[in-house]
Amino acid sequence: MISHLFLNKTKSLTPSASLQVDKNGFEFLIIEHKKLAAAFTLHGGHLIHFQPVNQAPIIWLSKTAIFDDQKAIRGGVPICWPWFGPASPELGGNLPSHGFARTSKWSIGNIEETEEGVELELKLVSDEKTLAMWPYQFELTLKASLTEQLQLQLITENKGTQNFTYRSALHTYLNIGTPEAVKVSGLNETFANSLQNKQLETGDGSLAIDQAIDSIYNKAQGEIQLEDQQLQRTLTITNTGNDSEVVWSPWIEGATAFADMPDDGYQTMLCIESTITRSEGHFVSSGEQHILSTLIK
Repeated sequence: MISHLFLNKTKSLTPSASLQVDKNGFEFLIIEHKKLAAAFTLHGGHLIHFQPVNQAPIIWLSKTAIFDDQKAIRGGVPICWPWFGPASPELGGNLPSHGFARTSKWSIGNIEETEEGVELELKLVSDEKTLAMWPYQFELTLKASLTEQLQLQLITENKGTQNFTYRSALHTYLNIGTPEAVKVSGLNETFANSLQNKQLETGDGSLAIDQAIDSIYNKAQGEIQLEDQQLQRTLTITNTGNDSEVVWSPWIEGATAFADMPDDGYQTMLCIESTITRSEGHFVSSGEQHILSTLIK
């Protein structure tokens, strides 16, 4: 899934983990374990690939994704933080959509590996640049547990003396066989349809993929399942710490408008995101932390 990137190893970190670069020097953290393969970029703390051995990839990455230090990467699991969508007007103008975490440089924390897989941490800490956009001190940790299943925990810690609220998304692009072979179930029955001015609608908690979708579902009561007849598998998604799930497919009109997605890219991806989207956000008092997570198996 990422062989087209033509990476060269620059440093071994553990028997399974290494730093690698592409022809432009863009840096990747690559995991090559006997049970799985995975890849992250330090730009954005961004998981771009996850594939258990002898399975199709679970995470989708655009073949025309742009890797630089400027924009978010198309595919994988972008981290939208500390806001989702546009920034609140009181923060000022000209702020990046979906926050600054997905375009910031993260650092590598602990990496531990076992017979079953790898656990690792990536970190982002407030500095002068982030404080100019969002006036709060924080430490943000992405904790990834990579085995035959994938768990991502986004840990937001308030390191300052002021309380704050935040909105966020683990904007997960899932790899699918083809839209007509996919059915989603286990969603909440109530959702806001962003393609219809966030009109509130109700359904039966299931979804077929046959057109553009951009919906904010109230938090699911349990597991969400993505049944894929072409890939002959069912993915089970369990989200915690969230208030909603966003389901998104750009369909052909959206895909052709993106410079960093092939025109047929919509045929092999579907986003089911663990999100905090309510306008009031999630409150984190001084010295406390909150965890937004997704588990995919």
